[in-house]
Amino acid sequence: MTPPTLPLPVSLMATVFLFILLVLTLRQTRGIAARFIISALWLRFIMSAFHQYTYDPLVAGLSGNALGSITVTVFGLLVLRPRYWSLKILLPVYSIIGLVLLSAFVNGAPASALNTIVKYLYFIVILVGIYQALRENEASRFTLALLSAFTPLFIFFVLSLVLGVVKQSEADGSASYIGGYYHEAAFSIALLGAFFVLSLQSKWSLLWKITALALAAAAIYLANYRTSILALVPLAFYGFAGESVKHVLPRQRALVGIAAVAAALAVLIALGATVSDRFSDVAAFASAPERYIKPPQDFTREDMRLMSSRAYIWSTYFYSWAEAGPVQQLFGFGPDSWQDLMLVYPHNTLLAALFELGVFGVVMMLLFWASMFGVALRIKRDVRWQFILAHGAFFILNMATMALWQIEGIIFYALICGYSLHFALIPRPMPLASLAFQQSRPAVQ
Repeated sequence: MTPPTLPLPVSLMATVFLFILLVLTLRQTRGIAARFIISALWLRFIMSAFHQYTYDPLVAGLSGNALGSITVTVFGLLVLRPRYWSLKILLPVYSIIGLVLLSAFVNGAPASALNTIVKYLYFIVILVGIYQALRENEASRFTLALLSAFTPLFIFFVLSLVLGVVKQSEADGSASYIGGYYHEAAFSIALLGAFFVLSLQSKWSLLWKITALALAAAAIYLANYRTSILALVPLAFYGFAGESVKHVLPRQRALVGIAAVAAALAVLIALGATVSDRFSDVAAFASAPERYIKPPQDFTREDMRLMSSRAYIWSTYFYSWAEAGPVQQLFGFGPDSWQDLMLVYPHNTLLAALFELGVFGVVMMLLFWASMFGVALRIKRDVRWQFILAHGAFFILNMATMALWQIEGIIFYALICGYSLHFALIPRPMPLASLAFQQSRPAVQ
């Protein structure tokens, strides 16, 4: 069933308004990288709002969205500084691209690698673009400009609320306000990216920032995708509790921190009570996951319904891989092979890597995530925990959906990694005592 869309005249008028805002932002933005990133993200969110047109094949079987992603990737490769393509942090990504090609050739379908390779190149382009933009601009100034790229999400979301355009969830019929977009997964993940960028804005007052974060969190809640709501928890915990602590004197931070954590937990408990029915099967799975580690033929009808059939889907993928030959176990069935061999996508990035790229795929994916997480650990500033929790949020996403399969998820991860890299490479501020000592030393003659 095609999800309901906003009336076309309303969408077009909103797009014209948003385009004017984009142009005004770009005129005040410095550097080709910053303008490229803002335009690329804005374009993706606008094109997805017109999914009734952009999801259909246009040229050579490629949809409008696919053509847009390819165009952004090629343009980014042309305009961004070539020296950033050799960043060591990108080596795991290049290794995965090489493995994708190898798996495709092993399975006799080299053309199947194209879609996956484009997505990883898209990730590289967005990450490098963000990093270059941050090198050329003050972080707070670029972050403020970047928020304009996410404006379409909130404008269309508000319009869906006002006009009552709501999608019923496939699993339980619950309401999802997703601004006339196609699916709540991609829309809510894009909103997670917006929440993350909002949390990075350091020039706003505490009241203004908490209000903006609360509105973004409310939009994610009303988009009603359980995996994204779970991923929001670590982001929101830092966004609200961490921000409260940063705006008080050091000697008051312990007391304020305890109060902020208590308030955050109270809000989480209150929200949890309102959606307890939606998360009851998640709790059932978490309490006894060993019950669902079994062949798919052993699943009862009740087991198959658990978590929108995720446990059953995971089982079908794992046992399909386990029963394959040694070549497929090592190199997988090939990139995007699930589209031909299975009924639905894996709903888990690691299982997808196992099925498509084999044991080597899982190892390379874990190395990829670990290397990016390692960058966050090297951050010496007070925002380190913000990035650690952001990486945790992205990991949660990938355990119950395939964030790296969706462009919105790729954008979200590229934002986390690009900003992590920027802050990790900023020299640690010198303590005032050491600075005063150096200034007092006589100059060497």
